[in-house]
Amino acid sequence: MKDKVKIKSFSNGLTLQMDEQAAFEELLFEIKQKFKDGKAFFGNSAVAIAFRGRELSEKEEELIMEAIEENCNLKLVCIVSKDEAQERIFKQALQHMERKKLAEADLGREVQVFRGSLKGGEKLETPNSIIVLGDVESDCSVSSEKNILILGCLYGTALAGQGKDAEDCFVAALEMTPNALYIGDFKYNPGKKPKWGRKKKDTLTVARIQENSILMEELTKETLKDL
Repeated sequence: MKDKVKIKSFSNGLTLQMDEQAAFEELLFEIKQKFKDGKAFFGNSAVAIAFRGRELSEKEEELIMEAIEENCNLKLVCIVSKDEAQERIFKQALQHMERKKLAEADLGREVQVFRGSLKGGEKLETPNSIIVLGDVESDCSVSSEKNILILGCLYGTALAGQGKDAEDCFVAALEMTPNALYIGDFKYNPGKKPKWGRKKKDTLTVARIQENSILMEELTKETLKDL
């Protein structure tokens, strides 16, 4: 019988090539079986995942990700979009998290992943580093004792380094236009006319402490060396 789902690997991630004609329930069942049978092979690394072959709703994507994590030890950090610029950004983000030793086998104990956007005054607080797979709206806040990585837009408030060793902590986002941003005891307020405008960029903007102030810069190979 022809496979309805094919799993392919790419740098730091997996691609699920799915049959466009198959019922979603059939795809989900086959995905569960493949990852259950290949549990030992896949290991317990942190990966990005890409969906190809058919259009999926947000709910269907969530069901697939839950099915994978329930049937193997992989930790899904993010979904790679079809857009080449977005794909490059997500790969950068994964490489950056690996550099900070946050995407190891024990990711679940060190990094929290929040899927979706913070809206309607929501507040997210965690002692772990946090990856937000969405936006942080202007009336919302995200607080971490360690690092904050937002694979979306930061319009609200971000508080990183609220524990110890704040000098080594950072906040990163695709669009960095916060109402307020804190790293440890240092505060950055961009004012009414933020330098970065209000358009998503093709690279992450990183905020970190340098010389007793918060420095904003794009994530590049040179930036990574300093983080």
